[in-house]
Amino acid sequence: MISNEELIVSLRLARSENIGRSTFFRLVEIFGTPSAALEHLGEISLRKIKICSQKDAEEELVKSRKFGAEILLFSDEKYPRLLREIPDPSPILTVKGNIEFFDHDCVAIVGARNASFNSSSFARRVALDLGQNSIITVSGMARGIDAAAHEASILSGTIGVIAGGINTIYPSENRKLYDDVSRHGLLVTESPFNAPPKGGNFVQRNRLISGLSLAVIVIEAGVKSGSLITARFAAEQGREVFAVPGSPFDPRNHGTNRLIKDGANMFEKVEDILNELPSLKARFKDVGKLSEPEAEEFIAPQAKMPSDAEITKVREEILARLTFVPIEIDQIISELQISVRLTNIALVQLELADRIEIGFGKVVLKN
Repeated sequence: MISNEELIVSLRLARSENIGRSTFFRLVEIFGTPSAALEHLGEISLRKIKICSQKDAEEELVKSRKFGAEILLFSDEKYPRLLREIPDPSPILTVKGNIEFFDHDCVAIVGARNASFNSSSFARRVALDLGQNSIITVSGMARGIDAAAHEASILSGTIGVIAGGINTIYPSENRKLYDDVSRHGLLVTESPFNAPPKGGNFVQRNRLISGLSLAVIVIEAGVKSGSLITARFAAEQGREVFAVPGSPFDPRNHGTNRLIKDGANMFEKVEDILNELPSLKARFKDVGKLSEPEAEEFIAPQAKMPSDAEITKVREEILARLTFVPIEIDQIISELQISVRLTNIALVQLELADRIEIGFGKVVLKN
């Protein structure tokens, strides 16, 4: 059972300035616990950063609960099993609805906002077929394909991933859908309460959609569609990617057709997924329990803190070798012949200073 104190400390760390997902976990790895990381945050940062106050964290917790939502930490046994497995999991999720859906097999359906009638109808049919096979539908609560998939799976089970805070309805036309999913399904976000749906949040929403799913089906997507970002995340996370082929005369199909050219599975019916994921059928009656949190995530390290001189030297060496092309963190460790601990400290300092960006085990210079 996660205490209120643990929730508030983790909220404070996660909501502090420049603390992204990777930085949160690196700080915990360095200092042992979120509480210890928060205590030393001012010391490790190269410049003064805004640390989330106790009052603000308490307010977020109270408002979320009054709204009927629950805040989950990565260390919580209720945290979604599949999301634990991705390279860049969320340290904190806010959820509202039937949290037991995390225990079930999930498949994402995403696609064009300005979807054609035929594709919207097809998305509904696929969602219904998935529901009949005890599979939960995941999507992004947008208009078009997302809305069609959610609407068709309200009764069988659906998870809506949103870009803003748990109380933020976007687009406003989907208010009824939002209410239906929150009552009968499950809403999920990693954004703070009241957060607006900003551009970058949609990309991270797409990361969660694929992370929560065994597979992603893309139905209609132009070459610049956000659904292609979801497909890319899915591939990086080791998920199966499916795309529905369409007429080359319709620009809404250019993205999906390209996915198939690039190696995505062609999707025409639910059996196509079962053929690629044969273990899915075997798990229908074994909805299992969430995996236990990894113990080592919160074991305090015994090694003493490296000296300022050591950290500065490593920090400068890393900066000197970085470019605007992402590089694997493991490659940095290997080439510089330095410890993981020292690397983590240097990377955390650089990210807090807004000099670099970290994600999916890679580092890149910021403009």
